[in-house]
Amino acid sequence: MENTSSLNESACSFCKKPIEEDVIFCPHCGHPENGTEKERAQFFAKRAMNKNKAIDAKDKISSARNTLFVLAGIMVLFGIIIYGSTNSVLDLGINLFFAFIYLVLAFWSEQKPFVALLIGLFLYITLIVINAIIDPVTLVRGIIWKVLIISYLGKGIYSALEARNKENSSN
Repeated sequence: MENTSSLNESACSFCKKPIEEDVIFCPHCGHPENGTEKERAQFFAKRAMNKNKAIDAKDKISSARNTLFVLAGIMVLFGIIIYGSTNSVLDLGINLFFAFIYLVLAFWSEQKPFVALLIGLFLYITLIVINAIIDPVTLVRGIIWKVLIISYLGKGIYSALEARNKENSSN
């Protein structure tokens, strides 16, 4: 006798892809097509939670991106202040250079948030360390701002990494 189960196909009521009629879960989206009400409720609850996580991740990445813009502005402002007090074109140029790098990273974080934010964090920490070597007092000066900036960039990096891993696992 011939097996006709493969001929009995229908479409998933959620993703509309073809599935066999006797399967409990859609192999494409995981919808419990022939599952219990509890399984259906769990499916939709899990989808809602994942959607909220994605929105939260986008918000954290956006905050980290904004932090890069703020760092660019701070670098310009400090460059102007230092130039006004010392007339050192070199100090102004260095600050404007780093401001430009932060701006480029901020715009690049639209396409590659993980890499751009990671580079921004490493650059920021490197500048903190260099300033601390030159003048150790700078390490504690503005410590709250430094911690906030590092935490915003860190949260953005973590969210971008999660989003990238989720994207890679769905492909």
